[in-house]
Amino acid sequence: MLTKQDFRQIKSIVDTSVETKLEEKLEEKLEEKLVKKLKPIHKKLNAMQKSLDTTIKYFDTVTTNHEKRLTIVEKKIETLPFVSA
Repeated sequence: MLTKQDFRQIKSIVDTSVETKLEEKLEEKLEEKLVKKLKPIHKKLNAMQKSLDTTIKYFDTVTTNHEKRLTIVEKKIETLPFVSA
């Protein structure tokens, strides 16, 4: 015959088992929901990153071209004689 102590032990074992199963299920569901919500955000971030990369590349090219032109102009100015009136 089972005693109260036996029932308590059985109850604690069942509670522990059920609790771990519930935690696992909740974590799975939470992860699924997070993935669904984060996908559009991830896509937007990728698009923004591509846009930023393009912008940076453009301005870097423009700046580099201006630097080259300025260097050429500076060299020409140094070789020209100054005329004083």
